[in-house]
Amino acid sequence: MAEQIAIGVDVGGTKAAYTAANRSGTVFAEYTDRINPREPALTTIGTLADGIRRVIREAGQPVAGIGVACPGPVDAVAGVALNAVNLGWKNVPLREALQTKLELDVPIWLQNDVNAGALGEMVFGAARGESNFVYLAVGTGLGGGAVVNGHIVNGANGWAMEVGHMSLNPKGRPCTCGNVGCAEMYISGKGLLAGAAEHLLSNPEYRDITITTHRVLDLAQRGEPLARKVVDEAAEALGVVMAWCASVLNPSLIVIGGGLGSAAYESLVSGAMVALRARLLPDVHSALRVVKAGASTSALGPAALVWYGLNAAPLADA
Repeated sequence: MAEQIAIGVDVGGTKAAYTAANRSGTVFAEYTDRINPREPALTTIGTLADGIRRVIREAGQPVAGIGVACPGPVDAVAGVALNAVNLGWKNVPLREALQTKLELDVPIWLQNDVNAGALGEMVFGAARGESNFVYLAVGTGLGGGAVVNGHIVNGANGWAMEVGHMSLNPKGRPCTCGNVGCAEMYISGKGLLAGAAEHLLSNPEYRDITITTHRVLDLAQRGEPLARKVVDEAAEALGVVMAWCASVLNPSLIVIGGGLGSAAYESLVSGAMVALRARLLPDVHSALRVVKAGASTSALGPAALVWYGLNAAPLADA
């Protein structure tokens, strides 16, 4: 008898990643394709449908369901992308439109990309067996997802765990959201570059050099004092965010993921733990573990939505 698979689609600002995986996380097919954020939403959804059909054909197994993750807040119950800024989507009925394009008799689930990443860690990654944990995605920006008693937390209108835009310093660095001192202006790719502009580029030695996040991390590992300051600030900001999450939610585990979070985990975690312990009661932080994300691809997160949904866990608030 053929094994059922879940299709996962991770929709980003310029590309979409697709995977077909079974319950244990074995990948039968995967594919990445570019999308054009300037196209109408229905055109992009047509592109997504083509990618889904492709991985279904390549996997050659019966499909249990489809999970889709997209940026920004979502109405997971109605299947609506509420405000995917990078795609120009506002109140897009993504699930209904995909069902129409695909003409497949399988359920489709929708979730915010970071929440889907949290579920990917719970089903396939570092949070297996955990029912109370926080997932922090450190990439170009900073996002968070929380699982409480086995249920993903969306909040009243889809904005739960928007940790990247909590202000660490009301007199700090200006953020693209319009606020000042947001956490992601310190701990993210955007934040490392802002720190480099503030510290490194004040040194004449670096003014004519192209500064990237990779270069900042490399200089810091070599002991360059200004780069080390940038990374230390990022680590402290990460620790403060983790402390807030731990104080409010009392998780057993915090998983650090995202492209930058995974790549720079060792550079950040020791400083982050110092900042975290300085801000929490010993009984809170002594039982808390912090680990690196384990899911092998971003599309495993939305694939996990299928198994989560089929287990009848509600996709509304915990």
